[in-house]
Amino acid sequence: MTLLQEHSKSLSHGLSKSVSKVAENVSEKGVHRLRTTIRRVETLVNYAEPRLTKKQEKILDELRALRKRAGKVRDLDIQIGLLASIGNRSASADKRALLESLKKKRTKQASRLISAVKKLDDSKFSSRLARITEKSSSEDSQQEGTSAQLQEIKDELARLSTDYSSQEVLKPKRLHELRIELKLLRYRAELAPETAEQKDLAEKLKAVQDSIGAWHDWQMLAESAENQFGDRINCALLVEIRSLFAAKYSAANSAAINLLTSYSAVPKKKPHSVQSTHALAQRA
Repeated sequence: MTLLQEHSKSLSHGLSKSVSKVAENVSEKGVHRLRTTIRRVETLVNYAEPRLTKKQEKILDELRALRKRAGKVRDLDIQIGLLASIGNRSASADKRALLESLKKKRTKQASRLISAVKKLDDSKFSSRLARITEKSSSEDSQQEGTSAQLQEIKDELARLSTDYSSQEVLKPKRLHELRIELKLLRYRAELAPETAEQKDLAEKLKAVQDSIGAWHDWQMLAESAENQFGDRINCALLVEIRSLFAAKYSAANSAAINLLTSYSAVPKKKPHSVQSTHALAQRA
């Protein structure tokens, strides 16, 4: 069994298991695992580019919709956790009010996620998904050695670096897109055989992805707090959240620019078979 076949089998099994667990209990851990597993399946299919039937393409569209639905729950879980980390006692009443609001939204989104999961479960989802991943691992003649696989990712990073060569601060929208692009590149790196170079590249991508993610998490909480307390100029909770959000934004920018600068060499021509990471990020 090839490495790609092993990845395919593991992802197919893992996704079916995640779907079943979320259908029974929309836990924070279960939702997170569901989202990341779907992302990895999408990355695998994009990398292998198997020839899919219309029904199989529909399954991928449904998976993408499910990931986004799970993302709404995941975003609220993160905000609830961040809110709990704020220790300002003078803002305790506002914290309780915002927490209650977030929990109500979470309950609503969790209910919608369960409905979406059960709908998938009723549509021969598992068998069709298994066939998709089987195709992805069997049509792998395009695969090259580890070095070539990793070089493609480095070339993509070099291409991304040209977008920011004259920028010292990335705008929020572009920074968020970059996070998705780096996440997809990291998942591609994980498809390569494990070597010191492969682990180093995956860890670098994850570190920057996490830094940008931390900023994005605080941005979401700041938006929720703005909606609830925006009419109060001196709301202590809102002031503190804004301060933490600004600090995370600065750190995320620095991490992103430093990574891209380190790969700023002129990229080689990208193989036609590999779709643009930026195009995939736009669909995410």
